[in-house]
Amino acid sequence: MGKFLKGINGAFSGKVGNNIGARWRSVDYMRSLPRPSNKPATDAQLSQRAKFGMAVAFLSPIKDLLNIGFSDLQQTKATGYNVALRQMLQHGVVGDYPNLEIAYEQVNLSRGRLAPLFGLELAETSPGEATLTWQPKMNRFTAFADDEVIVLVYNKNKAFFDIMEQSTRADGNLSIELPTVFSGDELAVWVIMAHREGIVTSNSQYAGSITVS
Repeated sequence: MGKFLKGINGAFSGKVGNNIGARWRSVDYMRSLPRPSNKPATDAQLSQRAKFGMAVAFLSPIKDLLNIGFSDLQQTKATGYNVALRQMLQHGVVGDYPNLEIAYEQVNLSRGRLAPLFGLELAETSPGEATLTWQPKMNRFTAFADDEVIVLVYNKNKAFFDIMEQSTRADGNLSIELPTVFSGDELAVWVIMAHREGIVTSNSQYAGSITVS
């Protein structure tokens, strides 16, 4: 891939012969079309493609949140979604192809300078309701009383994300209503702390998983 400066006719976009012109993050670039190959894919290639497909399917529904969750890393040109995707490919998809699975406890959905919640615990307290509890410890540098608690609930059976933003660090607990259609399903839960101005986050915390009764 090569960068190019705009000439008198400007940069081109699209396919011209065997070349493709495009623009990404204010940078014009040009690349050639890949050469077709008749070689069958190796096991390693098939494994990487399968891992990539799983990671993309899992992360794509929360792309906007990931771009906020990794906003502390904006010194790089990668988007938050791309950072999360790279980390998931490295640590979040495990197993030997074709028996791949997501290691939910290894999935990172944010990284930042805010302090995570202290003593975070998840439990199903009654049918149709789960509770997150934590100790509301604050300081004046990285843990503020009005930090927003963002909860991500992922239904493993239905491949569905639910995002909740209705609590703060000072609250110490949060009740999660579970719809009846989730009965018997397994849920994975993460927590992200977000500063009131929305520009600083914490490392995501995997709160655990529960099976809805």
